[in-house]
Amino acid sequence: MAISYTQRGKQKRWSYRIFDKDKKLIAYKGGFQTKTEAKQEALPLEVKLLNGLIIDNSISLFQLWEKWYCLHILPQNKKQSTLNKHMKRGRLIKDHFGDKPLRKIKASDYQTFINHFAKTNGKDNVGRLNSEVKKVLTFAKQDKIDCHDFTIGVKITGQAPKKSKDDKYIHRKSDYIKLLHHLKATADYQESVIPYLLFIQLKTGLRFGEALGLTWDCIKWTTKEVYTYRRYDSTNRKWTEAKTPESVRSIPIDDETLDMFKRIKNQQDELNLDNPDQMLFVNVIYGVPSNNACNKQLQAFLKDLNITPKNMTCTGNRHTYASILLSENIDIWVISKNMGHKNIKQVTETYGHLIKEKAEQENEKVRQTLFKLTESASTSKMVEQMVNE
Repeated sequence: MAISYTQRGKQKRWSYRIFDKDKKLIAYKGGFQTKTEAKQEALPLEVKLLNGLIIDNSISLFQLWEKWYCLHILPQNKKQSTLNKHMKRGRLIKDHFGDKPLRKIKASDYQTFINHFAKTNGKDNVGRLNSEVKKVLTFAKQDKIDCHDFTIGVKITGQAPKKSKDDKYIHRKSDYIKLLHHLKATADYQESVIPYLLFIQLKTGLRFGEALGLTWDCIKWTTKEVYTYRRYDSTNRKWTEAKTPESVRSIPIDDETLDMFKRIKNQQDELNLDNPDQMLFVNVIYGVPSNNACNKQLQAFLKDLNITPKNMTCTGNRHTYASILLSENIDIWVISKNMGHKNIKQVTETYGHLIKEKAEQENEKVRQTLFKLTESASTSKMVEQMVNE
């Protein structure tokens, strides 16, 4: 490793050049007013290079992303839908930055990239894109590639969600019960499996793919539980593994839900259904229903019953399940576990207003309890004084 310092040009600016043992130029920078300034930057860089730092003036952000994707993402055997999201972010990086060298990307360039994406995407999606770029830069540094973190201080914005949190689930307990009664009364397997699927979602909080992926071995008749350990992708017509370890779980069910399972089993037997995978929800003619078909049917039921929100999707059944349990004072940790969450964070973020209402109720109980204790103590003291007199 060798460093040379030169002074050139009319303005007598200093520059440094760093050469490897083969006398190949590996780092250069000019424009310093004094030789001391050049040394102050060059010497620490020389130490880094001696410790294995790699300087690649041509490598682009997209090339680094490709390497990160191949080494960190593909080996995890993630679902194709998840891989597609990563690849979409890779295309965004390539389309915006092209072959621009990583070392030439400034914080302002990156903020422009984020702002452009935020014009047509929600804040959550923008945050995921930014998080992925951060991971790529961390990967580069772990590989000892010289780069600066231009994501520091970036401002994350985005479009407001199309639906508010209040539009995602049924709020009135009476409407929840009304919908369940309607589904139970109208369900006919030969006509459609969708009412059964919607009913089971409302009673278990299962994700759509989890509900679709139920097979008869998942029903635990004696312990009154539903066991979910995989999903069915209705778009690509294939089985997929549970997304997280927490998604593999047993969910308690009531006798009414067990009766609905029995109805499904009896009607399947009567139809002599061709069902090699032993799935619960297989349409007689069309096979496994799509998410779009189930959403349309659910919204038709909501409109007929005058239940809001009328544009709720099957995901709303899951949200409704959680909100109903919260309103019934079921412990938040139990709800989170039954829904397959790693912790209570997602429940608290989605149903924060309900939790706040519950907290206020509990705080009032605390006040009443403390008051009663104080009042009781005062009464005892008065009695004691009367006895002594």
